[in-house]
Amino acid sequence: MRRPTGRTGATILALSLVATIAACGGDDDEEGADDGGGSAEDTTTTTVAPYTLDEPLKIVAVISEPGGSDPNAVPDFVDGIHMAIDEINAGGGIGGHDVEFQAIETLAVGDSIVNSLNLALEEDPDVLLGPVSSTAILAMAERIDEAQVPVIHNTTEPQVAADGEAASDWIFANRPPNDDSARIGARYAVEELGAQSIGQLYVDTAFGQAGDEAQDAEIDDLGAEVGAERSFAFDADDMTEAALAMEDVDAILDWGTPGTMGLSVNALAQQGLVDIPHIGAGSTGFSFFADIVGDESLLEGILGVVDCNPADNDRDGGQAWHDRFVDEFDYEPSYGAAQMYDSVMMVQAIVNQAQAADPATIQAGLAELGGDEPYAGVCADYANDNNVLMHSAVVAQYEDGALVTQAEYDES
Repeated sequence: MRRPTGRTGATILALSLVATIAACGGDDDEEGADDGGGSAEDTTTTTVAPYTLDEPLKIVAVISEPGGSDPNAVPDFVDGIHMAIDEINAGGGIGGHDVEFQAIETLAVGDSIVNSLNLALEEDPDVLLGPVSSTAILAMAERIDEAQVPVIHNTTEPQVAADGEAASDWIFANRPPNDDSARIGARYAVEELGAQSIGQLYVDTAFGQAGDEAQDAEIDDLGAEVGAERSFAFDADDMTEAALAMEDVDAILDWGTPGTMGLSVNALAQQGLVDIPHIGAGSTGFSFFADIVGDESLLEGILGVVDCNPADNDRDGGQAWHDRFVDEFDYEPSYGAAQMYDSVMMVQAIVNQAQAADPATIQAGLAELGGDEPYAGVCADYANDNNVLMHSAVVAQYEDGALVTQAEYDES
């Protein structure tokens, strides 16, 4: 993975300092000082002088919440946003106002994608968060560029990076690129697990197809081979044939949704193939995936390339944030929850630095984010390179029902 391009200047340094202070949020629980996170009082104190915005900062998410029409909706993303906004508003808001927020259901198929974006734009947002689907961000890219509202999306789609075919100065990713994460999965299978024949499962969307292509190249470069390959629909409900095709491989790379990966784990178990190492994409990091698998014994040993691992996080404030999230929402947060929390806090830092909350100001702040001191969030350090803000990932494995970090991959 590439090292982010360095940027210098007093403005960027000042933003980095404010971002580092604001990144972790907090509550009144001082126990975090003993678990590596520090107390909430420590992490929310800022040096921002009082100022007043003409209007409240308005954040709109193009992200489905569970309970609607989206079968792949998980609560993590919007819960992470709510957590950050609630903490900000409890501390007095931004510029003398509470932050305003609304989520718009956004399915990853059909004309509904752009319709959802249009509904979001009708709310006159200062910044958009999401979508969480590569298919959706590709469908939205042209309209986002026309609207000139900054978007922080939670996808790994390389085509919307600054050098991609669907690039826009207004689109920023808070996840590492899909092709980098996919290559990490292949590298771990060959170099750490000793696999020579690799099975590939992938969802038949932009996300899965790009991951498959990147893995093909990495597997070839490492001197291994693809032993079997199957693609499937994002809403597949039977993975039996795909599981049977993996019978003779040394390891399986599974680039699907939380739902399809849960199905594949169960299908492999039904065929007696539980001993084949199984490495998933970021889907592995969602409680929704574990719930679909159901049997905790089947989770044992399942691996995933996740952006960060909130359950096993030694970053400053990371464990305290994890514990607050579990206390509030009663489930294990994914990297997506942490990244969306961090994204709100990044926007807060930008607005506080500029004392303005219009779309152009936020876009400029995101474009300039980084320098010698990146934004220190609970999930990762963020610095803009190629309109991608995050440049690291970890491989984690389920042990006794919890994800445990096995290896960390940073920029190189």
